[in-house]
Amino acid sequence: MSDSVTNHTARPLRVGIDGRVLMHYELRGFTRTTIELFRAMQDIAGSDLELISFSPGPLAPEFLKQLRIASVVFSARREILWEQVELPRQLVKAGIDVFHATANRGLPYRRVCKYVLTCHDVIDRLPEFCKGEHWRGTWRKKYSDFASRHSADKYLTDSEFSKRDICHFHGVAAERVAIVHLAADDSFHRKCPGEHISKVQIKYGLPCNYFLFLAGFDYRKNVSALLDAYAHLPSEVPSLVLAGEHKWEFAAVRDKIAVLGLTARVVCPEKIAQDDIPAIYQGAIALVHPSLYEGFGLQLAEAMACGTPVIASNVTSMPEVLDGCGLLVDPRDPASIAQQMIRVVRDDALRTTMVEKGRHRARDFSWRKSAGQVLAIYRDLLGRAAVPQAHAEHVLEERR
Repeated sequence: MSDSVTNHTARPLRVGIDGRVLMHYELRGFTRTTIELFRAMQDIAGSDLELISFSPGPLAPEFLKQLRIASVVFSARREILWEQVELPRQLVKAGIDVFHATANRGLPYRRVCKYVLTCHDVIDRLPEFCKGEHWRGTWRKKYSDFASRHSADKYLTDSEFSKRDICHFHGVAAERVAIVHLAADDSFHRKCPGEHISKVQIKYGLPCNYFLFLAGFDYRKNVSALLDAYAHLPSEVPSLVLAGEHKWEFAAVRDKIAVLGLTARVVCPEKIAQDDIPAIYQGAIALVHPSLYEGFGLQLAEAMACGTPVIASNVTSMPEVLDGCGLLVDPRDPASIAQQMIRVVRDDALRTTMVEKGRHRARDFSWRKSAGQVLAIYRDLLGRAAVPQAHAEHVLEERR
């Protein structure tokens, strides 16, 4: 019997994941991409994949409902002992084939199975973006990077830009790094009825038409430059919606809004429900994302899937993700940001073209496609034959 046939009857892949990222419920950042990726993997592989999480505490109940996952919980006196001493023992005990850490770090130095690390970017290793960090945090990152360089059989990252950054910053050979894109989930590709968009706008106190910023308020997101740009636009342009959690960084944003006299024109909703985000994108005239650094920029893919024009920075991964389907700005030049915002307002034909091109570009990114890539990487590391395409499509059709 050929390898491609015996592959289907072999025991399931036993994949361990670093469950620390799933201990607290939130659908953003590392947590969200972890859930989306493994949910798509389970959809593709079904019973051929067993997921086991390893964490010092229980997983959030909401995630246990979204993934078919066994949970191994164990403790240690310190986090580094948990990761470097206890975790390898538990991986051996559980018979794990591949251990995957999805949040930039988490690999043990001691190799007991195949190791995969998702390193989305090197943002928190760059001095410009981690000013004032305690020395313990800096030391912890350096040790984590050292362990990863030693142990990782494969690095995964989100873009060609991030791959170059990882190879340069960590000294990793290019063949050890694979690009696996992030994606907007299916809800962003569905057009929301007009009445639903209106209800969501009323719910969060939004105007009928607006520019949208949807992210955090830390220095890297560059909200200060966006406010400077918006202050120079005519008063008749649509309002500006700054949507994000009001953590400690938001105080400076709130103060700047007042100083610039923009209180009546800028709306700052907080704690937006995940189910409402597609409608908020679709109600906007454009997403404005003047970030100084992104390893991918998931908001760009989500906005394009929603049919929302995108204005983003001309640096790091953002030109790569947009691929000519959005408008680029110099994030350090408010005049550049303002110029592209006013273009979108005044040029209906441009806006229509951006909507069409953006939707087409968003279809290039798919969690199912990315999950298939990761499964193929696991199998390659283990020397297992890949599942033939015809068989995979048959399995997916049965599950639908």
